[in-house]
Amino acid sequence: MSYLVLARKYRPQTFDEVYAQDHITQILKNTIELDRTAQAYLFTGPRGVGKTSLARIFSKSLNCLNGGPTVSPCNECTNCKEITDGISADVIEIDGASNTGVDDIRDLQKELMYSPSNSNFKIYIIDEVHMLSKNAFNALLKTLEEPPEKVIFIFATTEPHKVLPTIISRCQRFDFRRIPIPSILERLKKICETEKVKIDEKALYVIAKKADGSMRDSLSLMDQVLAYGKGKISLSDILSIFGIVHSEIYQKIIASISEKKTIVMVKLFQQILEKGNDIQEFINGLLDYIRNVLFIKIGLDVPEIPDSEKKILKDLGKSFEENDLLYLISLLIKTKTDIKTSNNPILISEMAFIKMAKISEMKSIEEIVSSISSTDNQQELPLKSVPSLKRSEKKLHKKTEKVIKEITREVKQEKPKLKNITIDDYKKDKEIILNKLKKEKPIAATYLNNCMIDHISNNFIHYDVGSSTAYKILDDEKNIISAIISEHFNLKIKIDFTLKKVKKEKVITNPTIEDIRRESPKLAEFIEITDSIIS
Repeated sequence: MSYLVLARKYRPQTFDEVYAQDHITQILKNTIELDRTAQAYLFTGPRGVGKTSLARIFSKSLNCLNGGPTVSPCNECTNCKEITDGISADVIEIDGASNTGVDDIRDLQKELMYSPSNSNFKIYIIDEVHMLSKNAFNALLKTLEEPPEKVIFIFATTEPHKVLPTIISRCQRFDFRRIPIPSILERLKKICETEKVKIDEKALYVIAKKADGSMRDSLSLMDQVLAYGKGKISLSDILSIFGIVHSEIYQKIIASISEKKTIVMVKLFQQILEKGNDIQEFINGLLDYIRNVLFIKIGLDVPEIPDSEKKILKDLGKSFEENDLLYLISLLIKTKTDIKTSNNPILISEMAFIKMAKISEMKSIEEIVSSISSTDNQQELPLKSVPSLKRSEKKLHKKTEKVIKEITREVKQEKPKLKNITIDDYKKDKEIILNKLKKEKPIAATYLNNCMIDHISNNFIHYDVGSSTAYKILDDEKNIISAIISEHFNLKIKIDFTLKKVKKEKVITNPTIEDIRRESPKLAEFIEITDSIIS
Protein backbone atom coordinates (compact mmCIF):
# COMPACT_ATOMS: atom_id res chain seq x y z
CA MET A 1 0.00 0.00 0.00
CA SER A 2 1.86 3.06 -1.28
CA TYR A 3 -0.61 5.73 -0.15
CA LEU A 4 0.20 7.36 3.19
CA VAL A 5 -2.73 8.97 5.02
CA LEU A 6 -2.48 12.69 5.77
CA ALA A 7 -2.36 12.15 9.54
CA ARG A 8 0.91 10.21 9.12
CA LYS A 9 2.27 12.13 6.14
CA TYR A 10 1.96 15.50 7.87
CA ARG A 11 2.78 14.40 11.41
CA PRO A 12 4.79 17.10 13.25
CA GLN A 13 8.55 16.46 13.13
CA THR A 14 9.83 19.47 15.09
CA PHE A 15 8.69 21.52 18.08
CA ASP A 16 7.63 24.38 15.82
CA GLU A 17 5.23 22.16 13.87
CA VAL A 18 3.21 21.30 16.99
CA TYR A 19 0.09 23.49 17.03
CA ALA A 20 -1.50 25.17 20.09
CA GLN A 21 0.84 23.52 22.66
CA ASP A 22 3.37 26.34 23.09
CA HIS A 23 3.12 26.11 26.89
CA ILE A 24 4.55 22.58 26.67
CA THR A 25 7.03 22.86 23.79
CA GLN A 26 8.72 25.87 25.42
CA ILE A 27 9.28 23.97 28.68
CA LEU A 28 10.69 20.95 26.87
CA LYS A 29 13.03 23.16 24.83
CA ASN A 30 14.30 24.82 28.00
CA THR A 31 14.68 21.43 29.63
CA ILE A 32 17.05 20.37 26.83
CA GLU A 33 19.01 23.62 26.78
CA LEU A 34 19.45 23.71 30.57
CA ASP A 35 20.21 19.99 30.80
CA ARG A 36 17.38 19.46 33.33
CA THR A 37 15.84 16.33 31.84
CA ALA A 38 13.55 14.46 34.26
CA GLN A 39 13.28 10.68 34.54
CA ALA A 40 9.51 10.57 33.77
CA TYR A 41 6.92 12.69 31.95
CA LEU A 42 3.14 12.38 31.77
CA PHE A 43 1.39 13.81 28.69
CA THR A 44 -2.39 14.13 29.14
CA GLY A 45 -5.14 15.57 26.97
CA PRO A 46 -7.82 14.83 24.34
CA ARG A 47 -7.17 12.56 21.38
CA GLY A 48 -5.31 13.84 18.34
CA VAL A 49 -3.68 16.90 19.93
CA GLY A 50 -0.05 15.77 19.61
CA LYS A 51 0.87 13.79 22.73
CA THR A 52 2.65 10.87 21.04
CA SER A 53 4.04 13.11 18.28
CA LEU A 54 5.62 15.43 20.83
CA ALA A 55 7.01 12.42 22.72
CA ARG A 56 8.78 11.35 19.51
CA ILE A 57 10.05 14.86 18.81
CA PHE A 58 11.41 15.10 22.37
CA SER A 59 13.09 11.70 21.92
CA LYS A 60 14.69 12.82 18.66
CA SER A 61 15.93 16.02 20.30
CA LEU A 62 17.64 14.01 23.04
CA ASN A 63 19.09 11.29 20.79
CA CYS A 64 19.88 13.18 17.57
CA LEU A 65 23.36 12.22 16.32
CA ASN A 66 23.93 15.70 14.89
CA GLY A 67 24.47 17.75 18.02
CA GLY A 68 21.95 16.10 20.35
CA PRO A 69 20.62 16.88 22.83
CA THR A 70 19.30 19.77 20.73
CA VAL A 71 16.01 21.68 20.39
CA SER A 72 16.25 21.30 16.60
CA PRO A 73 16.68 17.62 15.64
CA CYS A 74 18.01 17.13 12.14
CA ASN A 75 15.50 14.44 11.08
CA GLU A 76 18.24 13.17 8.78
CA CYS A 77 20.46 11.00 10.98
CA THR A 78 19.87 7.33 11.62
CA ASN A 79 18.42 7.88 15.09
CA CYS A 80 15.95 10.54 13.94
CA LYS A 81 14.74 8.43 11.02
CA GLU A 82 14.32 5.31 13.16
CA ILE A 83 12.40 7.23 15.83
CA THR A 84 10.17 8.78 13.14
CA ASP A 85 9.44 5.32 11.74
CA GLY A 86 8.92 3.83 15.21
CA ILE A 87 11.66 1.19 14.82
CA SER A 88 14.38 2.60 17.07
CA ALA A 89 16.01 0.13 19.45
CA ASP A 90 16.54 2.88 22.03
CA VAL A 91 13.12 4.55 21.80
CA ILE A 92 10.56 1.84 22.54
CA GLU A 93 6.87 2.60 22.05
CA ILE A 94 4.56 0.39 24.11
CA ASP A 95 0.79 0.12 23.81
CA GLY A 96 -0.59 0.27 27.35
CA ALA A 97 -3.85 -1.36 26.26
CA SER A 98 -2.04 -4.51 25.04
CA ASN A 99 0.52 -4.78 27.83
CA THR A 100 -1.54 -4.40 30.97
CA GLY A 101 -0.19 -7.08 33.30
CA VAL A 102 2.58 -7.41 35.88
CA ASP A 103 4.52 -9.81 33.64
CA ASP A 104 4.74 -7.17 30.91
CA ILE A 105 6.21 -4.67 33.37
CA ARG A 106 8.70 -7.26 34.64
CA ASP A 107 9.86 -7.91 31.08
CA LEU A 108 10.30 -4.18 30.64
CA GLN A 109 12.34 -3.97 33.86
CA LYS A 110 14.72 -6.64 32.55
CA GLU A 111 15.34 -4.58 29.42
CA LEU A 112 16.22 -1.54 31.54
CA MET A 113 19.46 -3.25 32.58
CA TYR A 114 20.87 -2.79 29.05
CA SER A 115 22.44 0.55 28.14
CA PRO A 116 21.41 2.52 25.03
CA SER A 117 23.03 1.03 21.93
CA ASN A 118 23.56 4.12 19.82
CA SER A 119 21.85 6.95 21.67
CA ASN A 120 22.23 9.27 24.62
CA PHE A 121 19.08 7.96 26.34
CA LYS A 122 16.92 4.88 26.37
CA ILE A 123 13.34 6.18 26.20
CA TYR A 124 10.12 4.26 26.83
CA ILE A 125 6.93 5.82 25.43
CA ILE A 126 3.87 4.09 26.94
CA ASP A 127 0.68 5.14 25.16
CA GLU A 128 -2.73 4.87 26.90
CA VAL A 129 -0.91 4.24 30.17
CA HIS A 130 -4.19 4.38 32.12
CA MET A 131 -4.98 0.91 30.74
CA LEU A 132 -2.30 -0.69 32.92
CA SER A 133 -3.64 -2.73 35.82
CA LYS A 134 -3.17 -1.59 39.41
CA ASN A 135 -0.65 -4.35 40.04
CA ALA A 136 1.30 -3.33 36.93
CA PHE A 137 1.40 0.26 38.17
CA ASN A 138 2.65 -0.87 41.57
CA ALA A 139 5.36 -2.97 39.94
CA LEU A 140 6.50 0.13 38.06
CA LEU A 141 6.65 2.46 41.06
CA LYS A 142 10.17 1.78 42.33
CA THR A 143 11.66 1.68 38.84
CA LEU A 144 9.92 4.92 37.97
CA GLU A 145 11.22 6.73 41.04
CA GLU A 146 14.82 5.54 40.67
CA PRO A 147 15.32 4.35 37.08
CA PRO A 148 18.71 3.29 35.77
CA GLU A 149 20.92 6.04 34.42
CA LYS A 150 20.06 7.27 30.90
CA VAL A 151 16.50 5.88 31.06
CA ILE A 152 13.47 8.16 30.53
CA PHE A 153 9.77 7.29 30.67
CA ILE A 154 7.13 9.22 28.71
CA PHE A 155 3.52 8.30 29.48
CA ALA A 156 0.60 9.42 27.31
CA THR A 157 -3.08 9.16 28.28
CA THR A 158 -6.48 10.62 27.49
CA GLU A 159 -7.80 9.72 30.96
CA PRO A 160 -5.35 10.94 33.62
CA HIS A 161 -7.89 10.39 36.42
CA LYS A 162 -7.38 6.64 35.96
CA VAL A 163 -3.64 6.87 36.57
CA LEU A 164 -2.59 6.19 40.17
CA PRO A 165 -1.65 9.33 42.12
CA THR A 166 1.58 7.59 43.17
CA ILE A 167 2.54 7.38 39.48
CA ILE A 168 1.56 10.99 38.73
CA SER A 169 3.60 12.27 41.69
CA ARG A 170 6.74 10.74 40.18
CA CYS A 171 6.25 12.43 36.78
CA GLN A 172 6.33 15.90 35.32
CA ARG A 173 2.77 16.35 34.10
CA PHE A 174 1.87 18.30 30.95
CA ASP A 175 -1.78 18.92 30.06
CA PHE A 176 -2.37 19.30 26.31
CA ARG A 177 -5.13 21.62 25.11
CA ARG A 178 -7.77 21.14 22.46
CA ILE A 179 -6.57 22.75 19.24
CA PRO A 180 -8.58 25.89 18.35
CA ILE A 181 -10.48 26.02 15.06
CA PRO A 182 -8.28 28.83 13.60
CA SER A 183 -5.13 26.72 14.19
CA ILE A 184 -6.70 23.66 12.52
CA LEU A 185 -7.90 25.89 9.68
CA GLU A 186 -4.39 27.26 9.16
CA ARG A 187 -2.92 23.75 9.06
CA LEU A 188 -5.52 22.51 6.58
CA LYS A 189 -4.87 25.46 4.25
CA LYS A 190 -1.14 24.66 4.15
CA ILE A 191 -1.83 20.98 3.45
CA CYS A 192 -4.25 21.87 0.64
CA GLU A 193 -1.60 24.11 -0.92
CA THR A 194 0.97 21.32 -0.69
CA GLU A 195 -1.44 18.75 -2.11
CA LYS A 196 -2.61 21.26 -4.77
CA VAL A 197 -6.24 20.89 -3.80
CA LYS A 198 -8.81 23.63 -4.48
CA ILE A 199 -11.30 23.92 -1.65
CA ASP A 200 -13.58 26.69 -0.34
CA GLU A 201 -12.54 28.31 2.92
CA LYS A 202 -16.06 27.77 4.28
CA ALA A 203 -15.67 24.07 3.55
CA LEU A 204 -12.38 23.98 5.45
CA TYR A 205 -14.08 25.74 8.36
CA VAL A 206 -16.74 23.01 8.49
CA ILE A 207 -14.03 20.33 8.61
CA ALA A 208 -12.10 22.17 11.32
CA LYS A 209 -15.24 22.58 13.39
CA LYS A 210 -16.28 18.94 13.03
CA ALA A 211 -12.80 17.83 14.20
CA ASP A 212 -13.70 19.16 17.67
CA GLY A 213 -10.20 20.24 18.67
CA SER A 214 -8.35 17.22 17.26
CA MET A 215 -5.78 17.80 14.51
CA ARG A 216 -5.61 14.10 13.70
CA ASP A 217 -9.41 13.94 13.30
CA SER A 218 -9.33 16.91 10.94
CA LEU A 219 -6.70 15.22 8.74
CA SER A 220 -8.70 11.98 8.70
CA LEU A 221 -11.78 13.94 7.61
CA MET A 222 -9.68 15.70 4.99
CA ASP A 223 -8.65 12.32 3.57
CA GLN A 224 -12.31 11.48 2.98
CA VAL A 225 -12.91 14.83 1.31
CA LEU A 226 -9.94 14.49 -1.04
CA ALA A 227 -11.12 11.05 -2.12
CA TYR A 228 -14.59 12.45 -2.87
CA GLY A 229 -13.71 15.70 -4.58
CA LYS A 230 -10.87 14.62 -6.89
CA GLY A 231 -8.98 17.88 -6.52
CA LYS A 232 -11.84 20.40 -6.26
CA ILE A 233 -14.19 20.51 -3.28
CA SER A 234 -17.09 22.85 -2.52
CA LEU A 235 -19.06 23.48 0.65
CA SER A 236 -22.00 21.43 -0.62
CA ASP A 237 -19.64 18.46 -1.07
CA ILE A 238 -18.56 18.70 2.56
CA LEU A 239 -22.13 18.91 3.81
CA SER A 240 -23.12 15.93 1.68
CA ILE A 241 -20.19 13.76 2.81
CA PHE A 242 -20.62 14.27 6.53
CA GLY A 243 -24.40 14.80 6.67
CA ILE A 244 -24.00 18.27 8.12
CA VAL A 245 -26.89 20.76 8.02
CA HIS A 246 -26.07 24.03 6.29
CA SER A 247 -26.00 27.08 8.56
CA GLU A 248 -28.64 28.69 6.32
CA ILE A 249 -31.15 26.10 7.57
CA TYR A 250 -30.42 27.07 11.17
CA GLN A 251 -30.71 30.71 10.19
CA LYS A 252 -34.17 30.08 8.66
CA ILE A 253 -35.29 28.19 11.77
CA ILE A 254 -34.24 31.02 14.12
CA ALA A 255 -35.94 33.57 11.85
CA SER A 256 -39.11 31.44 11.82
CA ILE A 257 -39.16 31.41 15.63
CA SER A 258 -39.08 35.21 15.78
CA GLU A 259 -41.77 35.46 13.08
CA LYS A 260 -43.99 32.78 14.70
CA LYS A 261 -43.94 30.63 11.54
CA THR A 262 -44.57 27.25 13.11
CA ILE A 263 -45.41 25.52 9.83
CA VAL A 264 -42.15 26.67 8.22
CA MET A 265 -40.13 25.31 11.15
CA VAL A 266 -41.76 21.90 11.07
CA LYS A 267 -41.37 21.65 7.28
CA LEU A 268 -37.67 22.53 7.52
CA PHE A 269 -37.22 19.81 10.13
CA GLN A 270 -39.01 17.26 7.94
CA GLN A 271 -36.77 18.18 5.00
CA ILE A 272 -33.73 17.49 7.16
CA LEU A 273 -35.08 14.04 8.05
CA GLU A 274 -35.83 13.24 4.41
CA LYS A 275 -32.16 13.83 3.59
CA GLY A 276 -31.20 11.20 6.16
CA ASN A 277 -29.62 13.52 8.74
CA ASP A 278 -29.33 12.29 12.32
CA ILE A 279 -31.73 14.04 14.70
CA GLN A 280 -29.22 14.29 17.53
CA GLU A 281 -26.57 15.78 15.22
CA PHE A 282 -29.12 18.25 13.88
CA ILE A 283 -30.13 19.38 17.37
CA ASN A 284 -26.45 19.67 18.37
CA GLY A 285 -25.89 21.95 15.38
CA LEU A 286 -28.94 24.07 16.25
CA LEU A 287 -27.79 24.33 19.87
CA ASP A 288 -24.38 25.53 18.74
CA TYR A 289 -25.97 28.08 16.39
CA ILE A 290 -28.24 29.54 19.09
CA ARG A 291 -25.28 29.62 21.47
CA ASN A 292 -23.37 31.75 18.94
CA VAL A 293 -26.38 34.07 18.53
CA LEU A 294 -26.48 34.52 22.31
CA PHE A 295 -22.75 35.17 22.61
CA ILE A 296 -22.77 37.76 19.82
CA LYS A 297 -25.83 39.44 21.38
CA ILE A 298 -24.23 39.85 24.82
CA GLY A 299 -21.00 41.14 23.26
CA LEU A 300 -18.76 38.08 23.46
CA ASP A 301 -16.37 37.50 20.58
CA VAL A 302 -16.49 34.08 18.90
CA PRO A 303 -13.15 33.97 17.04
CA GLU A 304 -13.85 30.77 15.11
CA ILE A 305 -16.83 32.33 13.30
CA PRO A 306 -16.12 34.21 10.04
CA ASP A 307 -16.89 37.94 10.06
CA SER A 308 -19.58 37.54 7.39
CA GLU A 309 -21.40 35.05 9.65
CA LYS A 310 -21.14 37.31 12.71
CA LYS A 311 -23.22 40.03 11.04
CA ILE A 312 -26.02 37.52 10.33
CA LEU A 313 -25.95 36.29 13.93
CA LYS A 314 -26.05 39.85 15.25
CA ASP A 315 -29.15 40.66 13.16
CA LEU A 316 -30.89 37.49 14.35
CA GLY A 317 -30.13 38.33 17.96
CA LYS A 318 -32.03 41.62 17.72
CA SER A 319 -35.32 39.69 17.48
CA PHE A 320 -34.82 37.96 20.84
CA GLU A 321 -34.29 38.77 24.49
CA GLU A 322 -31.42 37.03 26.26
CA ASN A 323 -33.90 35.04 28.36
CA ASP A 324 -35.63 33.82 25.19
CA LEU A 325 -32.37 32.41 23.81
CA LEU A 326 -31.60 30.76 27.14
CA TYR A 327 -35.06 29.18 27.10
CA LEU A 328 -34.49 27.82 23.58
CA ILE A 329 -31.18 26.28 24.65
CA SER A 330 -32.68 24.65 27.74
CA LEU A 331 -35.62 23.32 25.70
CA LEU A 332 -33.31 21.74 23.11
CA ILE A 333 -31.13 20.18 25.81
CA LYS A 334 -34.23 18.63 27.38
CA THR A 335 -35.38 17.43 23.95
CA LYS A 336 -32.03 15.69 23.41
CA THR A 337 -32.47 13.84 26.71
CA ASP A 338 -36.07 12.88 25.91
CA ILE A 339 -35.11 11.57 22.48
CA LYS A 340 -32.66 9.07 23.96
CA THR A 341 -35.39 7.36 25.98
CA SER A 342 -38.28 7.66 23.50
CA ASN A 343 -39.63 5.28 20.87
CA ASN A 344 -40.81 8.23 18.78
CA PRO A 345 -37.98 10.81 18.61
CA ILE A 346 -39.49 12.53 15.56
CA LEU A 347 -42.70 13.41 17.44
CA ILE A 348 -40.76 14.77 20.42
CA SER A 349 -38.62 16.92 18.10
CA GLU A 350 -41.65 18.28 16.24
CA MET A 351 -43.38 19.21 19.51
CA ALA A 352 -40.20 20.97 20.63
CA PHE A 353 -40.18 23.09 17.45
CA ILE A 354 -43.82 24.03 18.00
CA LYS A 355 -42.98 25.09 21.56
CA MET A 356 -40.10 27.20 20.31
CA ALA A 357 -42.41 28.97 17.86
CA LYS A 358 -44.71 29.86 20.80
CA ILE A 359 -41.96 31.56 22.78
CA SER A 360 -43.34 35.05 22.11
CA GLU A 361 -46.60 34.10 23.85
CA MET A 362 -44.84 33.19 27.09
CA LYS A 363 -44.57 35.74 29.84
CA SER A 364 -41.27 36.35 31.51
CA ILE A 365 -40.80 35.95 35.25
CA GLU A 366 -40.57 39.73 35.65
CA GLU A 367 -43.95 40.18 33.96
CA ILE A 368 -45.54 37.54 36.18
CA VAL A 369 -44.16 39.19 39.33
CA SER A 370 -45.34 42.59 38.10
CA SER A 371 -48.85 41.30 37.41
CA ILE A 372 -49.03 39.70 40.84
CA SER A 373 -47.99 42.86 42.65
CA SER A 374 -50.43 45.04 40.69
CA THR A 375 -53.56 43.01 41.48
CA ASP A 376 -55.86 44.04 44.30
CA ASN A 377 -56.34 40.46 45.40
CA GLN A 378 -53.08 39.45 47.06
CA GLN A 379 -53.83 35.73 47.05
CA GLU A 380 -50.79 33.59 46.68
CA LEU A 381 -50.56 31.77 43.32
CA PRO A 382 -50.18 27.99 43.44
CA LEU A 383 -46.57 26.99 43.01
CA LYS A 384 -47.43 24.71 40.04
CA SER A 385 -48.79 27.62 37.98
CA VAL A 386 -45.44 29.44 37.98
CA PRO A 387 -42.80 26.71 38.17
CA SER A 388 -39.78 29.01 37.79
CA LEU A 389 -40.94 31.80 40.13
CA LYS A 390 -38.94 32.05 43.33
CA ARG A 391 -40.91 33.77 46.07
CA SER A 392 -39.05 35.99 48.48
CA GLU A 393 -41.08 34.64 51.40
CA LYS A 394 -42.19 30.98 51.38
CA LYS A 395 -44.72 29.72 53.93
CA LEU A 396 -43.51 26.31 54.99
CA HIS A 397 -46.19 25.55 57.58
CA LYS A 398 -47.15 21.96 58.13
CA LYS A 399 -50.72 20.91 57.39
CA THR A 400 -51.54 20.63 61.08
CA GLU A 401 -50.30 24.14 61.83
CA LYS A 402 -52.38 25.54 58.96
CA VAL A 403 -55.52 23.91 60.38
CA ILE A 404 -54.80 25.29 63.85
CA LYS A 405 -54.26 28.77 62.43
CA GLU A 406 -57.60 28.63 60.59
CA ILE A 407 -59.42 27.56 63.73
CA THR A 408 -57.85 30.06 66.12
CA ARG A 409 -58.40 32.90 63.63
CA GLU A 410 -62.16 32.39 63.97
CA VAL A 411 -62.26 32.73 67.76
CA LYS A 412 -64.65 35.52 68.70
CA GLN A 413 -63.35 38.53 70.56
CA GLU A 414 -66.44 38.85 72.80
CA LYS A 415 -66.27 37.96 76.49
CA PRO A 416 -66.55 34.24 77.16
CA LYS A 417 -69.91 32.95 78.38
CA LEU A 418 -68.16 30.62 80.85
CA LYS A 419 -65.13 31.10 83.03
CA ASN A 420 -64.59 27.42 83.72
CA ILE A 421 -66.14 24.48 81.96
CA THR A 422 -67.41 21.38 83.73
CA ILE A 423 -67.92 17.79 82.62
CA ASP A 424 -71.65 18.55 82.15
CA ASP A 425 -70.80 21.52 79.90
CA TYR A 426 -68.55 19.31 77.79
CA LYS A 427 -71.10 16.46 77.55
CA LYS A 428 -73.82 18.94 76.58
CA ASP A 429 -71.86 20.21 73.54
CA LYS A 430 -69.91 17.03 72.84
CA GLU A 431 -71.69 16.28 69.54
CA ILE A 432 -71.03 19.78 68.20
CA ILE A 433 -67.33 19.48 69.08
CA LEU A 434 -67.05 16.05 67.48
CA ASN A 435 -68.75 17.27 64.27
CA LYS A 436 -66.20 20.10 63.96
CA LEU A 437 -63.34 17.68 64.54
CA LYS A 438 -64.70 15.25 61.91
CA LYS A 439 -64.24 17.90 59.21
CA GLU A 440 -60.51 18.07 59.90
CA LYS A 441 -59.57 14.75 61.50
CA PRO A 442 -62.34 12.12 61.15
CA ILE A 443 -60.30 9.25 62.65
CA ALA A 444 -59.35 11.31 65.71
CA ALA A 445 -63.02 12.25 66.15
CA THR A 446 -64.03 8.55 66.24
CA TYR A 447 -61.46 7.73 68.92
CA LEU A 448 -62.30 10.86 70.98
CA ASN A 449 -65.98 9.82 71.05
CA ASN A 450 -64.96 6.59 72.83
CA CYS A 451 -62.81 8.37 75.43
CA MET A 452 -63.90 8.90 79.04
CA ILE A 453 -63.18 12.16 80.85
CA ASP A 454 -61.33 11.45 84.05
CA HIS A 455 -61.70 14.99 85.36
CA ILE A 456 -61.59 18.68 84.39
CA SER A 457 -59.49 21.09 86.44
CA ASN A 458 -59.00 24.81 85.62
CA ASN A 459 -60.08 24.29 82.02
CA PHE A 460 -57.66 21.38 81.68
CA ILE A 461 -59.47 18.26 80.40
CA HIS A 462 -57.94 14.90 81.31
CA TYR A 463 -59.04 11.99 79.12
CA ASP A 464 -58.65 8.27 79.72
CA VAL A 465 -57.84 6.25 76.58
CA GLY A 466 -58.42 2.52 76.40
CA SER A 467 -56.03 1.44 73.59
CA SER A 468 -52.50 2.29 72.59
CA THR A 469 -53.57 2.92 68.97
CA ALA A 470 -56.19 5.48 70.03
CA TYR A 471 -53.70 7.08 72.40
CA LYS A 472 -51.08 7.50 69.63
CA ILE A 473 -53.52 9.12 67.19
CA LEU A 474 -55.18 11.42 69.77
CA ASP A 475 -51.84 12.51 71.22
CA ASP A 476 -50.58 13.41 67.72
CA GLU A 477 -53.69 15.52 67.04
CA LYS A 478 -53.83 17.04 70.54
CA ASN A 479 -53.20 20.60 69.31
CA ILE A 480 -56.07 20.51 66.80
CA ILE A 481 -58.52 19.01 69.30
CA SER A 482 -57.53 21.63 71.89
CA ALA A 483 -57.98 24.43 69.34
CA ILE A 484 -61.47 23.22 68.35
CA ILE A 485 -62.67 22.94 71.99
CA SER A 486 -61.17 26.36 72.80
CA GLU A 487 -62.89 27.92 69.80
CA HIS A 488 -66.23 26.37 70.80
CA PHE A 489 -66.17 27.55 74.41
CA ASN A 490 -64.25 30.74 73.60
CA LEU A 491 -61.78 29.79 76.32
CA LYS A 492 -58.19 28.65 76.36
CA ILE A 493 -58.65 24.93 76.94
CA LYS A 494 -55.83 22.46 77.46
CA ILE A 495 -56.22 18.72 77.09
CA ASP A 496 -54.26 15.64 78.00
CA PHE A 497 -54.59 11.90 77.32
CA THR A 498 -53.65 9.04 79.66
CA LEU A 499 -53.41 5.46 78.49
CA LYS A 500 -55.58 3.48 80.92
CA LYS A 501 -53.93 0.31 82.11
CA VAL A 502 -56.44 -2.57 81.95
CA LYS A 503 -55.78 -5.29 84.48
CA LYS A 504 -55.95 -8.70 82.94
CA GLU A 505 -57.96 -11.19 85.01
CA LYS A 506 -56.30 -14.46 85.76
CA VAL A 507 -57.96 -17.24 83.80
CA ILE A 508 -58.08 -20.57 85.56
CA THR A 509 -57.65 -23.55 83.29
CA ASN A 510 -59.29 -26.86 84.35
CA PRO A 511 -61.20 -25.37 87.36
CA THR A 512 -62.26 -27.61 90.23
CA ILE A 513 -65.66 -27.51 91.94
CA GLU A 514 -64.09 -25.42 94.72
CA ASP A 515 -62.88 -22.85 92.20
CA ILE A 516 -66.37 -22.64 90.71
CA ARG A 517 -67.96 -22.34 94.18
CA ARG A 518 -65.76 -19.32 94.95
CA GLU A 519 -66.73 -17.61 91.73
CA SER A 520 -70.38 -18.73 91.46
CA PRO A 521 -71.95 -20.62 94.38
CA LYS A 522 -75.23 -21.17 92.50
CA LEU A 523 -73.46 -22.75 89.54
CA ALA A 524 -71.57 -25.05 91.93
CA GLU A 525 -74.82 -26.03 93.61
CA PHE A 526 -76.40 -26.83 90.22
CA ILE A 527 -73.45 -29.02 89.24
CA GLU A 528 -73.68 -31.00 92.50
CA ILE A 529 -77.47 -31.51 92.26
CA THR A 530 -77.40 -32.61 88.62
CA ASP A 531 -74.21 -34.63 89.07
CA SER A 532 -72.74 -32.84 86.02
CA ILE A 533 -69.20 -33.45 84.79
CA ILE A 534 -66.73 -30.54 84.44
CA SER A 535 -64.90 -30.86 81.15
